[in-house]
Amino acid sequence: MKTEILGNILGLTLAHSAFIGSGQDGVTLAPYVVYQQGENRQVLNFEADTQQEAIDSAYASIKEYQPSVDAWAISHEGLVTLDNGEKQDIYIVKAWINGLAEPIMIYQMFNPKPFKLIGNIKVLNFEDTGLDTEQAEMLHQALDAGIESHNSANKKWESWF
Repeated sequence: MKTEILGNILGLTLAHSAFIGSGQDGVTLAPYVVYQQGENRQVLNFEADTQQEAIDSAYASIKEYQPSVDAWAISHEGLVTLDNGEKQDIYIVKAWINGLAEPIMIYQMFNPKPFKLIGNIKVLNFEDTGLDTEQAEMLHQALDAGIESHNSANKKWESWF
């Protein structure tokens, strides 16, 4: 399995979401999907009357394109409930490569205005994907490399915390 490709597309997609969010002054991120076939990547943005309609359109696109790509990643905003009951904005990123039992899902908490990333990246379903613990460190390193590969976000990443 190509753990490096998976980590790279996860990190790149998360970095792209943060880069967009850092300049949106609190406006909700439009969902988007990154498709990868070989060395080629394509990004499709999804806008609709509601955020949920846009997310649904993005997932419909994934169903259509998955058989013809090596990997994909989707990013959109969501909310997580904290221990104190408050809601926190998050970027949700799901990614898939051939060979995974199911897509991996991560999230990164953030404040939209003023923009700030909060805490560490959370992985929600590592074991469900079919990855094993021996691949965890490689995935983590590839995720970091994916963040660093975003030409604009990599320069600002640390300052966003």
